[in-house]
Amino acid sequence: MLWQIELLYFVVMIGVFVLLLLKFKMRAGLALMVSSIVGAVLSAIISKTDLSIHHFVEGGFAYFDTILVITTAMIFIGGLEESGALDYLSAALIKIFYRSPTILLVCLMFIIMFPGMITGSSLSCIVTSGALVAPIMIKIGIPRAKVGAIIAFGAILGMVAPPINIPVMLICDVVDIPFTGFTLPLLALTIPLAIFIVLFLGRKHITKIDLDSLKDLIHFDYLDKYSELIYLPIIVLVALIILQSVFPLVFGSLGMPLIFVIATAFTPWFGKKFNIIKTIKNGVIKAFPAMALLIGVGMFIQIITLNGVRGYFVINALTLPNIFQYISMAISLPIFGGISAFGSSSILGGPFVMALLAYNEIIVASSLSLLASLGEFLPPTAMSATLSAKIVDEEKYTTITKNAFIPLLVSIGYAMIFIVVVAQIWP
Repeated sequence: MLWQIELLYFVVMIGVFVLLLLKFKMRAGLALMVSSIVGAVLSAIISKTDLSIHHFVEGGFAYFDTILVITTAMIFIGGLEESGALDYLSAALIKIFYRSPTILLVCLMFIIMFPGMITGSSLSCIVTSGALVAPIMIKIGIPRAKVGAIIAFGAILGMVAPPINIPVMLICDVVDIPFTGFTLPLLALTIPLAIFIVLFLGRKHITKIDLDSLKDLIHFDYLDKYSELIYLPIIVLVALIILQSVFPLVFGSLGMPLIFVIATAFTPWFGKKFNIIKTIKNGVIKAFPAMALLIGVGMFIQIITLNGVRGYFVINALTLPNIFQYISMAISLPIFGGISAFGSSSILGGPFVMALLAYNEIIVASSLSLLASLGEFLPPTAMSATLSAKIVDEEKYTTITKNAFIPLLVSIGYAMIFIVVVAQIWP
């Protein structure tokens, strides 16, 4: 059962992807596209499958709605950044909680997570709130490598937290379940881990916070210069998300892209003045890597469906005894997430949800999305660890992964508890 021609196709496709990624330094999205073409050609030669361009087009547009969400969310985050809302928030929190380092660290962790929560992208956390918070954490005494680990974890947990969780969306697309009812399970998965990780890595290094020493990093002047109305775009965003859920007959289904567009329209009016057209352009440019990755994942999924690789994984996931299913989840999803958290969720997450249909599928899918996302600490891409290392000026991402090792094991164990225990008792 384990050795079939489909396994050869998968090994060749993954081998091409890793070779292009590591040897030729190709972008992950483009490397996935090329590996998809190789897989399609190989299966056409050996298994006589259909080699038609429509497979690549259909695959490339499979996650078009998700691409719209990411793009509009990136523009919204850009508007918050340019208006000074993120700086205002960090200044307010530090001024209020600098005498309580524990609460302050938790608040800073939530700031790191926020962009990922509304974009579904860990990249958005690292380059915006991560870059904002990193100098503050270093200044108050946390070692650089541990700050990098905190930022990487915050980015990953932000990507997993509601309301936007793209790995779960991809799993839902595979197993054909609606993306509803995930808010509480995802909060239960991410919030306790976020609090534990930031306190475990950072709290012991802080004794006393000197507010004056932070004046060169924090825009405390914004607190006098601007009013609390600077938060209005965030309030509008949250309100629209809640209202369309609570009163669907009144507000209809606005859709996340339109909600982000409406919220973005409020950003230029209550903070710093900025060029909204330039912000839109920059937001679209920042979304390009995520766009390319999702197009590549879509093509990859389309081709492994065509050549039978997806069916191969489904059959083997269904036939494994429970104990081996659990071990496979804990190991394979993070390892494959080292290539792509999105790819890991779609290729492996779907089959494992099907294998555990007797359990609560929302809990299982949520936990699998966390396991897949934790792969962003692991090679070959180690995306979150690598970008976080650059933010804190660490030469090698392995120092970030090393400091994250214990929290990483705790996170994997926590996700498995949700699958093995919570998924069976959750109503």
